[in-house]
Amino acid sequence: MPKPAADSSQPPIAALTRDLPLETRDLLSELDSLIGNTVPGVTRKVNLGWKSLNFSHPRVGYFCGLFPVRDRVIVAFEFGVLLPDPTGLLDDRGCAKQVRYLPVRSRNRIPRTALKRFLQAAVSLPGDRATRIALAKSGATRIALSKSGARPVAPKSTSRKRRTS
Repeated sequence: MPKPAADSSQPPIAALTRDLPLETRDLLSELDSLIGNTVPGVTRKVNLGWKSLNFSHPRVGYFCGLFPVRDRVIVAFEFGVLLPDPTGLLDDRGCAKQVRYLPVRSRNRIPRTALKRFLQAAVSLPGDRATRIALAKSGATRIALSKSGARPVAPKSTSRKRRTS
């Protein structure tokens, strides 16, 4: 289980989940445990402004967050664009430059193996945030990933095809 952040004044997780259905609270708890068991040394912090449970690691700082909403929990990876995604599970929501999302709708539909790989890859990225930003902007990592056979997440095209009558 992840350790709470060192700041004892942080809001309790109940403040984040009190208006959510029991199924969503259980899903959030399951994902929280999975992250804590997968990433040694992780700390978590409730952020009521973002309505999220955020995870940090001593080497890379903030790397992912859980965003619970009525019918699902969205796992957000701050530098998800840099993560190998051979099966195309991560989504950019049509607008994110570097963040990638994994919506999870139920406890029995958690893609555990893939999620563990994403988590391990996220904390294995370069420790310096400026380096991660530069890599995300350059696309260099995406090229290396594609050569390895992994399929990185590419932004979705926002252009629409014109219909002809």
